[in-house]
Amino acid sequence: MKEALERIRLAEEQNKEAERAMIDELDHYQIEKQQALQAIQTQQKNQRKEIIQQLERELLAKENDLQNRLLAEATESQMKDEARYQQQKDQMIAQIINEMRENYGC
Repeated sequence: MKEALERIRLAEEQNKEAERAMIDELDHYQIEKQQALQAIQTQQKNQRKEIIQQLERELLAKENDLQNRLLAEATESQMKDEARYQQQKDQMIAQIINEMRENYGC
């Protein structure tokens, strides 16, 4: 009987030791997985940051291209308007001179 009680006590101690070992192993596993998850989250955050920065660079480049194109178009349009104005001015001056010659015989 004494021997049976001793075996039961030893078995209970082994069970408690196995339980502590399993809890320690689970804690270690949980910490390991949390660190892995944190690493993945950090990596994804960095990737999102890089993607956003790349998109910002592309949008700025497109905006600059559009601005340059619009400036070129505005400059071209202004030059055409000035040329038309000069042409009409010259025509008006010529017309006035012709009318003066016709009216006053100069």
